[in-house]
Amino acid sequence: MSLRKLLPRGKLPEDIMRDLAPVFEGERLHKQERYGQAVIKYKQALENFPVGSGGRFMIYNKIGIVYEKLNQSDQAIAIYQQGVKEGTITPFTYQRLAFLHLDSGRPEKAVDYCNRGLKCLKPAKTNLFQEIYFQILLRNLRRKARQRVQGLGKP
Repeated sequence: MSLRKLLPRGKLPEDIMRDLAPVFEGERLHKQERYGQAVIKYKQALENFPVGSGGRFMIYNKIGIVYEKLNQSDQAIAIYQQGVKEGTITPFTYQRLAFLHLDSGRPEKAVDYCNRGLKCLKPAKTNLFQEIYFQILLRNLRRKARQRVQGLGKP
């Protein structure tokens, strides 16, 4: 989803627009499938947001998505984990980490991230539909990961 759609209607202060400019540019480059350049812009945007802020978590997620499109799972995991290290309560981050670890043959870590994602739903202040969506997604992913831990699922 485009960041512009999430912003309030009307004119934002110039300094905020300046801080957001690299994010907008990164989104444009991402849509053009110029992924390497998008990552550069997103990383540039990180400099404009304080550690632990919602803006940084959003940018980490955007970078992680780009790395996933590039099939660079280790880089995607590292960037999502940076968001976790800074304190993200975004269920998307935990869902992606769980999926990537499961896909990489680390089902125990996938279970852990599913559990952490489920715990963050209330603090994340998700709406009812988002909560239901992530509840279903994370519980199904956790079930698959547990099956793999027990040797019952596909490797």
